Amino acid sequence: MSQLTRKQRKALERYASTEISIEELRESLQGVLEFDFKDQERRLTTHYGTPEPGVRIEMRHIRNAMDRHARGDLTTEELADWAAMLLLNDAYDWEGPDEDEIADLLNDLSTLTLKPRSGPG
Repeated sequence: MSQLTRKQRKALERYASTEISIEELRESLQGVLEFDFKDQERRLTTHYGTPEPGVRIEMRHIRNAMDRHARGDLTTEELADWAAMLLLNDAYDWEGPDEDEIADLLNDLSTLTLKPRSGPG
């Protein structure tokens, strides 16, 4: 297993900040990250060791992604895939005082496109 290059780590950081798309991330990490988010079951395989330190995720990342979604800059599918990538990829780390809240929000966001929404009642 290889370690991430500085350029690959930067791509993970830029994706966390919603600066690049999931396809740009796929291109940047070709050969070390494989994922398929097309079906109901999302799959992700990494071919690198867990980076130390991990790519830091904080509440500001989630607020930023949700704000971009609210403005229409990110589709619901893009937001759900973004959250799933952060959850499934061991390179991302949100350990700390907000970790439970961050994990809950990422879980909620990652399922936006997976389960059918039903109305009240």
